[in-house]
Amino acid sequence: MIDAIMDQLKQQVAGQLQKKEGVSSTELNGIFDVVKQQATEKVGANMLDQGIDGVMSLFSKKDNNKQADSLQASITGGIVDGLQKKLGFSGSKATGIVAIIMPYLLQLITDKNAETPDDDPSPIKDILGGSMGSIGDKLSGLF
Repeated sequence: MIDAIMDQLKQQVAGQLQKKEGVSSTELNGIFDVVKQQATEKVGANMLDQGIDGVMSLFSKKDNNKQADSLQASITGGIVDGLQKKLGFSGSKATGIVAIIMPYLLQLITDKNAETPDDDPSPIKDILGGSMGSIGDKLSGLF
């Protein structure tokens, strides 16, 4: 399911990335690969370390709790770092890219999560669990 969300995200922001940040069409796949990798790694690590509360708060329509704020900062920082290291973007370009992508990414996952009751984490597992390999296996015990 994360691939479907990445496809939606790409459709929604590719034009903005090209126009506002000068991203080439050939760079787009690399950007979304970094976003997917960092989002799944950071969410998985957070769930293993701190449980599901922060993740559920981040991907809800309610105000974030402290864990969610920390997780969002971790995802953002991971994507910026990944864009710099893997694609060679400057810090300012990577930050600009993330500023465009993050609101859409959070909204897409939040909307999917909102299809079930607030205390049902199954959409998060479906979205992120399948792409995380061994982390996904470990997370299955949390649900």
